[in-house]
Amino acid sequence: MTAEFVGFSVLTVTNITAAIIIFSGALREKMRLYPTWHKIGLMVAALGLSAQAFRNIQFLTTGVSPSDTDMPLWALKDAGISLVAFGYLYLAATGKYAATIEKIHIKPAVKKVRRKK
Repeated sequence: MTAEFVGFSVLTVTNITAAIIIFSGALREKMRLYPTWHKIGLMVAALGLSAQAFRNIQFLTTGVSPSDTDMPLWALKDAGISLVAFGYLYLAATGKYAATIEKIHIKPAVKKVRRKK
């Protein structure tokens, strides 16, 4: 095994794991509270990570790097992360960031304690 094979194997496992975490996080109930651009950005990033993983698998099995003739889908991971980052920069620049955070984070319920008489 060469260092290149080991490196691409680790990268492939990392990409697949990150994509699974993002996809499973999107199914959580709390994700409905996030802005739409945040959800779209994460899904685009997960799609790009999946495309990169399958590209790496093709290289690992054939030994030949696939060529990108059309839109390289692996670039979507960068586009999705950029969408999330620029969305938060926009919220911070317009002063709406604090309102968004308050909407997302639900305050825990106060426990009622019974006092002894």
